[in-house]
Amino acid sequence: MNTLDENAAPDPVTESDGPGPDQVRRGPSGAALISFVIALMFLAGVIGWKIGERRDDVPTRNSVDVGFFQDMSTHHNQVISMAFTYLANGTDPLLRQIAGEIITYQASEIGVMGDHLTQWAQAGTETDTAMAWMGMVTPRDQMLGLATKAELRTLATARGAELNNVFSELVIKHHAGGVHMAEYAAKHAHTAAVKRWATSMADGQLGEIAELNRWRVKNGLAAVPVKV
Repeated sequence: MNTLDENAAPDPVTESDGPGPDQVRRGPSGAALISFVIALMFLAGVIGWKIGERRDDVPTRNSVDVGFFQDMSTHHNQVISMAFTYLANGTDPLLRQIAGEIITYQASEIGVMGDHLTQWAQAGTETDTAMAWMGMVTPRDQMLGLATKAELRTLATARGAELNNVFSELVIKHHAGGVHMAEYAAKHAHTAAVKRWATSMADGQLGEIAELNRWRVKNGLAAVPVKV
């Protein structure tokens, strides 16, 4: 870790905070340990941001930075719900592990994004529309990669091999939409902090897409084509 002086501001996100494109994240399986890890990661992210963010570098309401954090929080919430559904009904060891990782990491990211928005005096979610910050205005529940209500009902009632198929496919598609949003934010956000958070999110989700498609092929299912 670099030594800090009172005039130096470290980056809120370092290479150790998020996985690279070829890394697979590993999370705990126990609910209590998941909660503990989330709390630690949230605290670390908040401290890093408070140290690194300059007061004269605050994004405005209509900025890419604010819009990305608002919309990605909504996006993360759905896949966390899907992961809990799988943990309640699914039995495949690898898919259960990935579901636990999703809960751990994406819940912690929601916490940090919410803290950023609060410090910028911005609401968590303001309207029923989303993605205006990237020139793609759409209803909030139809953002890129989000599962439909019918797909979520299928996920909730599926069991066994059908559940494994539905869960892995929906998560791959969900992550692909999230990667598209994150890569745009990484290029167009105003603050360096948001650019780094977006890059880390994209890398992590690309890694899980690759792992899930390998699992599908190994288990006799077709890989889900994604375009990001």
